[in-house]
Amino acid sequence: MGRNYIDEHIDEIRREFKLLDHWVYLNAGDQMIPGDYWLKAARDFYGFVEYGRMEDIPNADVATHPFLISMWDECIERAAKLINADKDEVTNTYRPAITANLIFYNMFDWFEGDNIVFSDLSYPSFVYILQDLQRRYGVELRIIKNVDGVVRMEDMEKAVDERTRMVVIDRTAAFSGFTYDVKEVSRIAHAKGALVLDDAMQAVGAINVDVKEDDVDMLVTGAYKWQCGPEGAGFFYIKRELMESIDPRFRNYIWADFPGGIPFADADHDNITSWQAPPVNNANKFSQDVTIGPALFGWNATLKFYEKIGIHNVEERVRRLGTYAVERLQEIGCEVTTPSDPAMRHGLITYTSGDYDKDQAFFQRCAAPGRCKKPIKISARRLGNIGNLRVCTHFFNTEEDIDYLVDFQKSML
Repeated sequence: MGRNYIDEHIDEIRREFKLLDHWVYLNAGDQMIPGDYWLKAARDFYGFVEYGRMEDIPNADVATHPFLISMWDECIERAAKLINADKDEVTNTYRPAITANLIFYNMFDWFEGDNIVFSDLSYPSFVYILQDLQRRYGVELRIIKNVDGVVRMEDMEKAVDERTRMVVIDRTAAFSGFTYDVKEVSRIAHAKGALVLDDAMQAVGAINVDVKEDDVDMLVTGAYKWQCGPEGAGFFYIKRELMESIDPRFRNYIWADFPGGIPFADADHDNITSWQAPPVNNANKFSQDVTIGPALFGWNATLKFYEKIGIHNVEERVRRLGTYAVERLQEIGCEVTTPSDPAMRHGLITYTSGDYDKDQAFFQRCAAPGRCKKPIKISARRLGNIGNLRVCTHFFNTEEDIDYLVDFQKSML
């Protein structure tokens, strides 16, 4: 194996995250601390605004409406490259739950007897919507029960049938760290004519994601967790063949397909006859334009940063540190509830001391460990009888960070 760029530049990389001087931060799965690369870019946006660079007439200036500026397109191009998608299959968005509402309510028709398959480890934001589909349309919800933190493919095969419209997965489960073989999920779903919707919030930015290799139909993610970017950004991927088959019950006039551009200044502009154009023939026809300018500037800087350090370097280091955390926690007698198979996890690790109350007490103490000690930022998470404590090892973390956590945990066992 060749040298890992991040290993060789770890001190320089850690300096991008100033809060690492004050915290042991093992919580990228919750919300990332800011990176100087995107903070500077977001401030640049407001600098341009301050100096009057926000007009859109006669041409879009550098800091006008975000959906008019070149940065919109740059973010799409870079995000598409990150997941090996075509540029026209990606648009900008924010939180996965925002896009999920568009997908479930405005892109598909549902009928009584349809079913949707997901697991008891699925993140509640999507499941909350699915329960409403059940109430409104009589859609059957088929829940696969995890077995020791694993969603087994044989159980998925049993759940999916000819009436399955969609299989909804979290590429990496936020409450357990279980990571799907998405290619196998797609094979199972497509064999019965079902689509795959992938909430990749806990995976993109931590591991390499290849939507073409995985044959996934739709993928959503946000910028502010493992992607190490700002709140307010993210992207939605939809496979070209699927995109062309959907006429969403949603229209955004910005993305009407005008050959000559928006007709606001046309001599014969009319709000009916001038607006007969269909939506654009790319993923922007699904854009809700929820990404604001400074977030877009910061997201572009984040994607550039990832191009510099390399997603394959990120994944190798994330997995290596995740395994180190598993081994150290097991050494002191903790039960790791994330799957033991390295292929089914990365750096999102859940564990327990064996006592729920002790785990909650430890979580509280991490935030206030005592005089002259750095706080340790982790999460308390439990779902489907899995979890209690969650640790996230990202590319900027070190073995020393993990040792600090484990030593403190050992002192409270």
